[in-house]
Amino acid sequence: MKKLSFLLLFVLTAAVLAITVSAGTVMYQGGGADGLYRTGYTGPINIERYFQEPFNLEDADYLYLRVYIDDPEKYAENGQIEITSSGKCDAEEHNWNLSTLDMQQGWNEWKLDLYEGGESGGQADFARINYFRIYFFTEGDNLIALDYVAFGGENEDFSSINTELGEVEREEHVAQDVINRVGKGSSGAVAVQAAMEASPANAEAYDCVFISLNLEGVDHFTGDGQLELTSACCSDRKEIHWLVSGLDLQDGENEIKLDLWAPDEYGADFDPANINYFRIYMFTEGLLKMNLDYVGFGNDEDDFGYDLPVYLIPSEDAPELTPEEQAARAEEAARRAEEAAKKKAEEEAKAAEEAAKKAEEEAAKAAEEAAKKAEEEAKAAEEAAKQAEAEAAAAAEEAAKQTEEDAEAVADAVGEAIDAAIGGMDGPAATVSAGPNPGLIAGICVGAAAVIGIVVGVVVSKKKRG
Repeated sequence: MKKLSFLLLFVLTAAVLAITVSAGTVMYQGGGADGLYRTGYTGPINIERYFQEPFNLEDADYLYLRVYIDDPEKYAENGQIEITSSGKCDAEEHNWNLSTLDMQQGWNEWKLDLYEGGESGGQADFARINYFRIYFFTEGDNLIALDYVAFGGENEDFSSINTELGEVEREEHVAQDVINRVGKGSSGAVAVQAAMEASPANAEAYDCVFISLNLEGVDHFTGDGQLELTSACCSDRKEIHWLVSGLDLQDGENEIKLDLWAPDEYGADFDPANINYFRIYMFTEGLLKMNLDYVGFGNDEDDFGYDLPVYLIPSEDAPELTPEEQAARAEEAARRAEEAAKKKAEEEAKAAEEAAKKAEEEAAKAAEEAAKKAEEEAKAAEEAAKQAEAEAAAAAEEAAKQTEEDAEAVADAVGEAIDAAIGGMDGPAATVSAGPNPGLIAGICVGAAAVIGIVVGVVVSKKKRG
């Protein structure tokens, strides 16, 4: 009895341990209107969590989370869910693309396979995950909320975590400029950026972008990085960019002058009349520091400094302009913009005229080629008909000739047969049998009729042919 009790206790203990081991682990909970939510009007909406005590996900199979999305239709096809072991994004990172997930209005329950997804800035150490982020690019007023993040096995149940979104207080959107001039890091991506929603730059009248940037630790740059301008108030949309590896950057002050119309990649929807975002990022394998001075626009004859006609990001060291100087600069910028608009309109009109002329020429050429082809086809058909007629006449003539030869051969054969029949009656037997022989006469008549019929057929055929 004691042995049975001990065995039952052992089984129950093992079952409890198994349940305990397989139970999922909650990394964060407490979302909704009273917890973690973010609103946004354009560009990225970010929610991130830092974990002082890292989580060990080595024995887990899935990441579980519940996310609220106010308006999925405004999702700009750019967003990720990320976990890292570096304490920040884009380094030792494992990620999943939001575009691959089933996104609904309201709360979304997502279960992400830890053995799928992508990497950024090196492989994440699943034994010490200490950072989580979800970012969501929006094209209009939106809200996302994070309810919980957890991990575990195949069939974990986190339904007991029940958070209602509640009443969300939205503030009226006010356009503003956000400039991050300083970037610093020892691994992953280091960046400086500016979102100038309140004061975009119209660079349509200019050919060059001028950037003043101070760097320290360029030797640690891995070669991966971009310099970007966009008209979407965020990165990766309505964008043009240059590869940093082609900029020949040095430690110290860098004055970078780039052809605005010849980047390494030019987005078709980029609007040079509404540039409102700048970013330069560089991946590093050691300490790298950035300090952005200014970003401005001008033409080839303009020079670096504080006198460029248009600035997206003005320098903090630039002297303050008097009202007269500001008015003069604004007047010059307006004049150049007007000239650029006029030039653009003329170029578009000329392009339209050339396109119409080209279309007309192509249509005329196509019509001419079609007529020529039709004429050639008609000529070929006529020649084919003549050849067919000639071949038919030759065949008919050959057939008639053959028929005539056949008739002559039959006539000869009949004549020979008659001669043989008559010749067989010569001699005494013929004398004895003198007098009409009905059988012989009948045979001669049949043969003669056949010959006459053949001759008549040949004559008729010749008449028809003639």
